[in-house]
Amino acid sequence: MRLFVRAVLTALALLSAGSACAAAPGDRLEKVVILSRHGVRAAMSSPEQLEQTSARPWPRFAVPPGHLTARGEALAAQMGGYFRQLYVAEGLLAAGDCGATAYWANVTQRTIATAKAVSRTLSPGCTVAVGTVGEGHVDPMFEPIKAGLVVADADLARAAVAGRVGGDLAAWSASHRDGAERLDALLMQCPAGPCPPAPGKRRIFDAKPGFAQSEDLVSLSGPEAFASGVTESLLMAWADGQDFAALGWRGLDEDALTRVFALHQAEFDLRLRTPYVARTLGGHLARRILATLEAGAGPERATPGEAIGPPDARIVFVVGHDGTLAVLGGLLRIEWAVAGYQPNQIGPGGALVFERWRRADGLRVIRARFTSQSLSQLRQATRLTPATPPLSAPVFIPDCSLAAPEFDCPLDRFETLVSKASEL
Repeated sequence: MRLFVRAVLTALALLSAGSACAAAPGDRLEKVVILSRHGVRAAMSSPEQLEQTSARPWPRFAVPPGHLTARGEALAAQMGGYFRQLYVAEGLLAAGDCGATAYWANVTQRTIATAKAVSRTLSPGCTVAVGTVGEGHVDPMFEPIKAGLVVADADLARAAVAGRVGGDLAAWSASHRDGAERLDALLMQCPAGPCPPAPGKRRIFDAKPGFAQSEDLVSLSGPEAFASGVTESLLMAWADGQDFAALGWRGLDEDALTRVFALHQAEFDLRLRTPYVARTLGGHLARRILATLEAGAGPERATPGEAIGPPDARIVFVVGHDGTLAVLGGLLRIEWAVAGYQPNQIGPGGALVFERWRRADGLRVIRARFTSQSLSQLRQATRLTPATPPLSAPVFIPDCSLAAPEFDCPLDRFETLVSKASEL
């Protein structure tokens, strides 16, 4: 009897810790789509390049630039194991039910390796194939312009971005002066920014605001773009457990990281969440997610060829990049916030989770949330359990969600919203 009570309490704890809100009596979970960022990777730039931006040396990663690290693989497996605990408790998964899960990843080493790491713990004992179009190819779900699926107007994209800041990127950038001074002080290790110029160093204040030339639909230059790459490298090295103090860094802790992420988020918001950009880059992805959530909800909702994975898969795990989640967030106008991160920030392994529930009254609804390991959990490789769950925040979907703790979004309304929002 004591073991039975303990099992019940464990299941209840999993439900309350992992979901946006514990399910009401009679509600039944039917389908889950998890859109995740890849796990902890090596910095995209070499240590020598990064050291041009700082007064102190940078840590060395044991893998090539941009590749998933060993710590990143272990942390991704932690998330997979936690999702399994959660959805076994929800009754969505059972032992040996290998056909219940499906996996898809974008074409980079870090996305494919993340999906494989998650599959080993979310689908233990199963022979799992991670779907991907393969390295060196273009996946329309993640890069619709390069795949020729969408014809984008680059001039209109720039105008849409410029229009959000009154056509004055310099004035927009100047509003972030405090953040730039804070990051400058951390990088150049002086009491307060702006720090004195140093020979051979690239400083945040040397970056001029404007549009930059690149293969992306829109690319920015300036302090925010400078900060975006550098702070991501700081985050990845921090989450990888690298010892900055041994390299002479001072003042680098979780609080400092949280504060310097503000410039990164400002750049991401302007560049990727601007409506025209988000619709162009994220519209196809949103339709694929919608089709996946509708699969199995009745023949009238079937969209042949659009669903990700087999129609009968109950959990579909998709791995992309932080930009993938950012454009989808901009498209649906959804926001989230979890402790230790800036609003709408997507840390390594962070995920948007869309669950399809059939309520006790028969209505099918979408319940969405954002989940991520905290900076401490990443740094310390904390084992995820009901007592130490990842961070989680329910997500309200504008023009769809109802005034309820779970922010229920009726499936019919979600279909209408995605169809309208993704129109070009």
